[in-house]
Parts: sequence; structure tokens; C-alpha cells
Amino acid sequence: MSDALFQATLIGFVSSEKHNYAFTSCLTRVYNAHNFIRDICVFKYRLMMALAWLVVPFVCLQRIMTGKDSFATFKARFGFGQGRSANARLIWLHAASLGEFNTLELLLPALSEKFSTYDLLITVSNKLAFERAKNLASGRVHVEIAPLDFSSVINRFLARWQPSCMITIENEVYPNRIFKAAQQALPIIFVNARMSAKSFATWQKNPRLAQQVFSRISYCFAQDQNAFERFSALGVSRERLNMLGNLKQFQEAVPVDHPDLQAVQGVFPYDKTLCVASTHKGEDQIVLDAFARAKKTRPDLKMILVPRHPNRSAEIAALIAAHGFSYATRSRSELPDQADDIYLADTVGDMSLWYSAAATTFVAGSLVSVGGHTPYEPAVFGSAIIHGSQYSNFQAIYERLVENKGSLQADTGEDIAAAWVCLLEPAARSTQIEAAQATLFDSNDKDKMLDEITSKIEALL
Repeated sequence: MSDALFQATLIGFVSSEKHNYAFTSCLTRVYNAHNFIRDICVFKYRLMMALAWLVVPFVCLQRIMTGKDSFATFKARFGFGQGRSANARLIWLHAASLGEFNTLELLLPALSEKFSTYDLLITVSNKLAFERAKNLASGRVHVEIAPLDFSSVINRFLARWQPSCMITIENEVYPNRIFKAAQQALPIIFVNARMSAKSFATWQKNPRLAQQVFSRISYCFAQDQNAFERFSALGVSRERLNMLGNLKQFQEAVPVDHPDLQAVQGVFPYDKTLCVASTHKGEDQIVLDAFARAKKTRPDLKMILVPRHPNRSAEIAALIAAHGFSYATRSRSELPDQADDIYLADTVGDMSLWYSAAATTFVAGSLVSVGGHTPYEPAVFGSAIIHGSQYSNFQAIYERLVENKGSLQADTGEDIAAAWVCLLEPAARSTQIEAAQATLFDSNDKDKMLDEITSKIEALL
């Protein structure tokens, strides 16, 4: 069970209407009489976190057996990491996964320069981001797996590192982490903050808990107007909010030089290949139907299919076989040959290879109620974008892309096939890519934006 799953379970409990009324009333009387519980929702959250300890041994074993954690990383999740800083000045930076870590990398040089007398602690939530982050470790930069949101774990973590402030990149709002940081009077800052409609709706079901959590945020740089309004509605006062814009607009493509990329490009022509990025259950059938339709008129087309969760590989392979397509599977150390139609790229951490290998990308997570995935990464690699209509995680930017003709929206196999065939025309594809990059990327205000962020952090320290 992941840190995020713990939070989802607990917030679900808080929002339930099936609580025993007498139990709640009793606790409320204790609160009124003894000033023991400041807020009943906060107490229930902490109670559920305490109950979650009952499943911890099983979760530990499962994650270690499946390779999602090692013994060392699991120790760190419970606050028993080995890292320490001799510097009394330490800035804690949290980036949940690779997407958030990519944003952090844009901010890190400015932070390092502005706060040259501080050490920097980077925490991440998953193993892949941890492997990337370790490359930044140095005398001043420390890297560790993020602590789970148990009160005792956060206490251990804070006692060991003693940070001067806590900065969260984009998302992951954990109540105990915020409560404990606030108790120590640490500035709590969110940078490039975003919040999906789904997360917002969940927090709205728990207004008292939300108020306790979000009112403790010292400052929030929202990446768009939707995030600004949602953080405000949940308890961040508007004078502590700034709709600064999205740091991802300053991303630059890092040239990819990998033998597997060269091997794929040797048999999958760039302009005839579609990358289907980060599919979720229910989407593979639709994109395979689109592929079958497109191949009726263009039998030379190829597809790189990248599932969001590699453990779905066997299920997807069965769908591919049912359509009669020939394919190779990356997790089996296979590379495609000339006869293959599809490369099932069922590994993690390789998206830059596949964006580089395909002239067009279908950004998945947008055909089902997941909320979509970022359009910045395919665009920065110069891949034209197709997506579905369910993009609430990045609503503002997708709306701008569609309005500026920087992407094509398609929700059915027939429409996806038609969009792809349209983008096979070099002029149409080039025009769309230029529109997407003009919409998404603007380096003119980079220094100004970074200076505004670092200056506010400096003022709060």
C-alpha cells in the first residue's frame, strides 16, 4: 500500500456518513470539556492512521517481495533513514514522483544559488524518482525516500533532519506532515501547485479537516487559475496565494542517445509511429481499435504502447494478440523487428525514448476518469499531441492547447485514427507542433519567475 493510498483510505473514512453518532458526540464533549481534541476530523484522521499500523507488516513484505522497496528504503519510509545534515540550515524539498521531480530540477539551480549557505534535502515517494534523485546527491544535497504520514514517523524524520522549511512540488497534501511542520513553526510552501477536480471534490467532503490542513500552508504558488481557486476554497487565504504559472514551461529536451532507441527507429519509421503514453485499464482496447482502423489505409503504421502500470502487461498483450497484431515486449528484453506492428514498452522510466521515437503521441489517461497526464513531455520532444476529453488534472493547459490548435482531441477509436492520419501529413504535424510549443513553452520569464519564488522563500525563512 502506498503513502497516497493510505491518505485516500483515511479521507474516505472521514467523509463517511455511517459513523456512530454517540461516539462522535462523546468525543465532542471531551473536546469541549478538556480542550483535548481541537478538531474531531483531525482526531479521526489520526485515529485511522493509528489503525493503519495493523496492516503495515503485510504491506512491508508485499512491497519488498515485488521490488517496489528494499529494506533500506522501507526503513526510510518509517523515519529510520541514515541520512543527516551537519548544517543547521536545511531546506526540505518534496517531489512525489518523476513528473514532480522534473519540475524540481528546474527550480534546484536557483535555490542552490540563492541559499548557498543551506543544505538541501530532497525526498521522493517512489523508487524510480529515488534513483534519479540520487544522481544529484552531493555534500550539500541529501536524498531520501519520503516519510509516511504517521505522526510518530514524521516526528522521527523532523527530529533527525531538523529542516528550516518544507517545500512541496506540485501536489501531495498530507495532513500529519503539515500539522507537525506547523507545530515546529516551519514555513510550509507549495511550488507549482496543482489540484485535480477529483482531489478537490474529495477534500470538499471533509471541510473541517481541509480547513485545518490548508490554513496552515504559509504560501502557495499555483500553476494555473483552477489550482488557485481550489487551494483558496479549501483554506489557503488569497493573500498567501500567487497564480505564478507553470514551471514546466521552461522544460528543455535532453537529447536521447540510447542503443534501444536506435534499434526501434531502425524498424519503426519516426513519422509513421504513434506513441501511446501511459494507458490505463479501459483505454488499450480503444487505441488498438484506432490502430486497426488507421492500418486499413496505411498498413505501414507502427505503434509504441506504454502502459502506466507495467503489471498490466499480460492483459494488454492478450488484447494485442486478439487484434492479430505482431508485437515485441520490452520487459522480456525484446526489441521489435520489421514484421512487428507494436512495441509493448512495459517498463518505467523510459518515456523520453518513446517520445523521441514517435512523431505523434496519444496522451492517455484522458479516455477514462483518471484526469489525463502532462502534455509538456511529448511537446518538449517535438511529438504532436492527440488526447481524449478527460483531462481534469491539467484542464487549463489542455483547454489552451485545443483553443490554439496545439493538439487534437479524440475520444473514440474512429476519431483517434482520423486524427493520427491527419497528422501523418508533415505540414499539418509541423503546424500543430509549433502551436503546441508556443502555447506550452516560454523562456522569457524564467528568471523573473524563479526569482519571485526564491525571494518569497527567503522572506519566510
